Amino acid sequence: MRTRRILADAYSPEQEGLKKLFWDQLFLALEELPENQRYVFIQNELEERTFQELADETGENIKTLISRKGYAVKHLRSRLQNLYQEFINY
Repeated sequence: MRTRRILADAYSPEQEGLKKLFWDQLFLALEELPENQRYVFIQNELEERTFQELADETGENIKTLISRKGYAVKHLRSRLQNLYQEFINY
């Protein structure tokens, strides 16, 4: 995830502020998702768990989990587009 690398290390107060803004906005946007989409996104992207691990844990089909994450990503892209543009132009 490119944003993870961009925000991995903050060296200045401005970068630290942008990092905090990103995480605040991401978690606000995540709260807008249905629980099952939010769970899959967080577990796969932030906790770095595989779809197979999630399928084993939940009993859900891997394709269902992938679909849920896809819906979550679509929402997050739309919701965070303006913030993303600010980071690109920074």
